[in-house]
Parts: sequence; C-alpha cells; structure tokens
Amino acid sequence: MYLSGLHMYLTGLHMYLSGLHMYLTGLHMYLTGLHMYLLGFMPVSVRFTHVSVRFTPVSVRFTPLPVRFMPVPVRFTPAPVRFTPAPVRFTPAPVRFTPAPVRFTPAPVRFTPASVRLTLASVRFTPASVRFTPASVRFTPVPVCLFRAWEEWAGLEQVEDYLSFLEYLLWVFTPLIIVFIVPFLIVILLYLSILFLHVYKRKNQLKEAYCNNLWDGARKTLAILWDGHGAIWHGYEVHGMEKIPDKGPALIVYYHGAIPIDYYYFLANVIIQKGRTCHSVADHFLFKIPGFKLLLEVFSVIHGPQEECVRALKNGHLLGISPGGVREALFSDETYPLLWGKRRGFAQVAIDSQVPVIPMFTQNVREGFRSLGTLRLFRWLYERFRLPIAPVYGGFPVKFRTFLGDPIPYDPNTTAAELAERVQQAVRSLIDRHQKIPGCILRALVERIYTKHKNN
Repeated sequence: MYLSGLHMYLTGLHMYLSGLHMYLTGLHMYLTGLHMYLLGFMPVSVRFTHVSVRFTPVSVRFTPLPVRFMPVPVRFTPAPVRFTPAPVRFTPAPVRFTPAPVRFTPAPVRFTPASVRLTLASVRFTPASVRFTPASVRFTPVPVCLFRAWEEWAGLEQVEDYLSFLEYLLWVFTPLIIVFIVPFLIVILLYLSILFLHVYKRKNQLKEAYCNNLWDGARKTLAILWDGHGAIWHGYEVHGMEKIPDKGPALIVYYHGAIPIDYYYFLANVIIQKGRTCHSVADHFLFKIPGFKLLLEVFSVIHGPQEECVRALKNGHLLGISPGGVREALFSDETYPLLWGKRRGFAQVAIDSQVPVIPMFTQNVREGFRSLGTLRLFRWLYERFRLPIAPVYGGFPVKFRTFLGDPIPYDPNTTAAELAERVQQAVRSLIDRHQKIPGCILRALVERIYTKHKNN
C-alpha cells in the first residue's frame, strides 16, 4: 500500500516536471526570437500558439489475490513541493504568450480488502504540439525598416501634434491678421487711386497719341503707368535729361541692376518728356519667354547684333545698352563692380554709327533688388549652361535717382578699345560720385523719406 502511494506520487511529480520542461521550452523559443530581433535590428513579431498539455487519466487497477494483506499502519506524508517561477517581464514588441490550462485528473483508486496485486497502468503523457511556424516570424523589408528609422529620427510621428498646434495658433492670430490686412488693403486702394490720377492728368497726351498711331498710344499709356509707379514707390528722379538730344541718334550706356527697373522708368521719362522711343538691346533669353514678343516689338527691343544696332542709330534713334548684361545683373553686388570684361562691341557700334555715347547710372539700384548670383552654384550654372536662374529678392521702396553723364563725342581717331575704356571710366565716375559704397538698404530707405539731392 505504501509503495503504491509512493509510486503514484512520483508519477505525478514526473508529469509536473514534464509540464515545467515544456514551459521552459516555449520560453527558450521566445528568447530565441527576441535574439533574432536584436541582431537584425528589425521589428520581429513572434507568435506562439497556445500550449495545450493533455494528460490522460491514470488508471490503476487492483486485482484481488488469494493472499491476505494485513494493513500496516504506515503513515505517508508527502513533502510539500513548492514551485514559484520568477516573474518574467517582456517589454519589447507585442508578444503575447498565453499558456493553456493544464488539467490533471487522477483516476479513481479502488482498494479491495483482499490481497492486492499492483498493476501499473500505462501512464500516457501526450504533450501538446508547440507549433513554431516560420511564418510567425515576420521580417520587415530593409527599405521599410530604414524609412521607419528615419521617421523616428526626424520626429515625423509628431507631425499631427505640430499641425494641431499650428491650427491653434491660426485660430488665435486670425483676428490680428485681419486687423492688419484691412489697413494694408486700404493703402493699396489709395495707391491705385493715385496711379489713376497720375494717368488721368496726362489724358490729353494720351488722346493725341491714340489719334496719331495705335502703338504710340499704347506706349504712352504704359509709359505713364511706369512713370507713376516709379514716382510713387521709389520717388524716381532723372538728373541730366537735357543731355538727351531731342532729335538725332545717341548711344546710352548704363549700369545693369539685378532687375533693370530703373531703366524702365528712364524709358518712360524719355517717351513722356522727349516724345521719343529709345531702342534697347536685350539678352537672347528674353525673346524665348512666352508672351514677351509683342512687348519687345512695341518698345523696339533687339537682341543685339552689331549690324542691327548700327542700323537703328543711323536711322536717327536712341539706343540703350548695358555692356555688363546678364552677367552684371546676376553677379554684381552692393559694391557696384562693373563686370564688362573685354566687351568692346558697343564702342565699335558707336564708332561705326558716328554717334556720341552718354553714360548713365541709377543711385541705389542694387538696394531695390538684389541677387543671389554670388553663390557658386548659380555662377557655375550660368558659366556652364548660360542659365540666368539666380534668385532675385527685394522690391524695397528705396530712393532711385538716375544720373546722366556728359556725352562722349565721336572721335574718328579713337579706337574701340580706347572708347570702351573711356565709357567705363565715365560710368565708374558716376558711381563714385553718387553712390555710397557699400550700398545699404536701410540707408536707401531713409534717403527715400528725408534726404534731397544736391546738384553738383
């Protein structure tokens, strides 16, 4: 009897240890998957199917023998076996491990008062299949993993929070924005009203121009609009307009700003005050811009062959040209360097046409608009591909004053190189006399309001 009970106790202990072994096996597989995650630096999702441990009931059958068994008072006190597994905490990844409930149902033990024959029935231990399928370990592709890592590094997960914050700021500052925009709109309306009055003041000139020629009327209208814009926004002034002949040809050589808006104002004043149209030489890329062809034709803009320039001057027209061109517009700066290089074509045009050369410079033209062409990338693009794509910024309402120097008369004994040098020195002299170097936007804005020019 004692031995039978001891045997049953050891059998139950064996089944308990088998279940513990299965539990530790599943834990080992989880740690293996976690190890693969740490080595691959990829999100790994390990799924374990539930472990079902099934124990078949132990059937112990006792068959009576013709042997009398005297019960012996044997006391059997099984020692308590306590198994307290240490708490295992797994934080990374949503890995869920739910062990199946282990059910142990001992078979009923029957004792016969007769002799006892102990027949150990088969104790069958069928461990449930712990299924570890390869599909349960999913490796994220490398590009997706890199994108997620970059997303975490850049903090894009908080974009929604930033948008919510911006929405809050917009809700808070919208009233203030409206309060400031309304006065600004009123100022724009006043500006347009002044421009309208400026045009209306010259309605008689417009009426006469439209009666003579359609394009003369269009040129006069645009000239008045540009002159009004220059007078209102920049307080534009021209000093030395009397040096422009009322009749006859002349070659006007000027310094090229980032945007030659001063030259547009000058052309408008020539049309209004002298009643003449000044032909101009422009870069080839202007003729490739869609929609510019009509504007260039109406204002007699040519792309610059020497023969065509000579023809315009011999026909008695004024001709404006900037030897620096696009290079000077993009790469010059607030120190106002002349980037003419060895260009002498304009001087040869003046010699062939036998016309005087008038130097011209506009004060603060580099403070009105500035270029980022001094950066190496934009210079390389222009030198390599002839792409004038350097960004231009500005539009500041600085003071513009255009100064015309003394005409350089035609001299048949002067070569093109000598004439080009004389014209360059004349333009440089105008810059040194009327422009503070280096240019300053703030100082130019102050001059727009407070200072007045003193004639030399």
